[in-house]
Amino acid sequence: MTIEMKPCHMKQRPSLRFFLTGLLLCSASMAWGQSWTVQTLSPRVLADGQPVKIAIAVPVETASAAIPVRHVLVYLQPGGTPMLKVANGSTDFSLGGPWVRGSPQLRAQGISVIYVDVPSDAERRGITARPPREVRQDLAAAVKEARQQFPGVEVHLAGFSAVAPVLDIAGGLDGISKIVLAGGALGNFRAKDWSDVRQPVLMLHAPSAQCDNAPFLEAEAVAKRSRFTFVKVGYERQDSKADCGRTSQHVFHGQEAAFSKAIADWLDGKEIPPVIGYANPQVAWREEVITYSAPSTFGSNLLEATLLLPEAGRFGAGPYPVAVWNHGDASVDMDAVRYKSRVRDMLVAREFLQLGVAVLIPARRGVGMSEGSFAKGFSKQDGDATYKARMQAEDILPALAWLKSRSELDANRVIMSGQSAGGYSAMYIASQNPAGLIGAVDFSGGRNDIKEGSGAGYLNQMMVNGFAEFGKTTQVPTFWVFAENDTRYTANTIRASHEAFQAVGGKARLLLSPPIEGDGHHIYHKPTFWRGALKEYLTEIGVVANAK
Repeated sequence: MTIEMKPCHMKQRPSLRFFLTGLLLCSASMAWGQSWTVQTLSPRVLADGQPVKIAIAVPVETASAAIPVRHVLVYLQPGGTPMLKVANGSTDFSLGGPWVRGSPQLRAQGISVIYVDVPSDAERRGITARPPREVRQDLAAAVKEARQQFPGVEVHLAGFSAVAPVLDIAGGLDGISKIVLAGGALGNFRAKDWSDVRQPVLMLHAPSAQCDNAPFLEAEAVAKRSRFTFVKVGYERQDSKADCGRTSQHVFHGQEAAFSKAIADWLDGKEIPPVIGYANPQVAWREEVITYSAPSTFGSNLLEATLLLPEAGRFGAGPYPVAVWNHGDASVDMDAVRYKSRVRDMLVAREFLQLGVAVLIPARRGVGMSEGSFAKGFSKQDGDATYKARMQAEDILPALAWLKSRSELDANRVIMSGQSAGGYSAMYIASQNPAGLIGAVDFSGGRNDIKEGSGAGYLNQMMVNGFAEFGKTTQVPTFWVFAENDTRYTANTIRASHEAFQAVGGKARLLLSPPIEGDGHHIYHKPTFWRGALKEYLTEIGVVANAK
């Protein structure tokens, strides 16, 4: 079977499950002409007595394979969709990730790859959603088969993207010598310490990749804490667009030979360089995590923020205007609270960055690695319509002072922005006219008091009153982005709030989109609806730079 080549463009998705499925389906559209031998194993039995089946594939040895196999890498596909279309026999097969696609280069270094497909009981669940005990049993069967097919050869584990489950189960897996991980998606695991994994671990990651689900800084931090060998896969320029697919730096496209050589040397016990490919790679958007202090009830909290800078090759060395992005309400079930993951809204940030505007994304108290407890319990019957926005602004206003510490940033050209509660707080900050503020962008920001059964004509007077209060003192022009099918506020409330803001002297351009797919409250994640209007607004307030 030859898989037909088709155009494939990978969209960024916030869900790791959809990300993995899309990545694998996308990469399966590639035809590389590799011939594989497939067989089916039965690693375990279901409660009803039916055997679970799992297919594995090994590249067919060619006459030109003069180098004997010294190492075997067992790679378990992380997604939930089977990629092999035959249960036994020969097939032409490839994926866009580094292990299957790069198997010819690996074989040239004396490494054979054994691909392990999705088990028959997966029911479209990826490796992160399947019970670890079952994943371990599936891998154990594949490792056993690898040792039988390659007697006397060292067997190792390979992982790509969803690498956390591989590390979690490795300790209970016998017959594995080393672990090699590529492009780890570790956004929810940056506080994790895997230093107790008994096997040596090599992790490779491309700093300049733009795969939003697999940020470089998290991979680097985890590798350092866990004492892994860490190798940067270097490119001279950052990826040209947000991409996790087959031609992206995330899968080390174009670096297959250097990638394979580094792995072979490491498996052979040789010292390997900390960087392969381009010697001085830069993290995409020069991303870094910074900290600043904000007042708290007892002293102060150390808060974290993500800083992103425009491409110097297009917009020069700065100083750049800065958009300060304020996230929405925190809750116990959001990743940034449950896993201490970083607030990093790249879908919005990239729109500013591509216009030459730097982005700072603070995490308010109790969110991500920021100290303190996140604010909760705000009442829909607050007597003061601006109270919630004022409380949340306490963590954001000190970030404006921090901007002055960086020469690349122009603290006199700052745009406040945010979504939901963060957008409402951004509008409060605009009403305080802090030094350097020249604009504010509100994505679906307001106060929610919609009650069950409220009709389309319902008027949220608290929200209207809040914007009327902000409008009295706001001196900078503002830009509002909403959709009519916002589940938090009716279109009637949005229009009335805009009118109230303007009636007392506030300057505001409202983009109220007709109903969009899904919840209109999340229109900020659909930039095609507002990209052009944002550029017009930023041009009007004088911050859009001319790209070189």
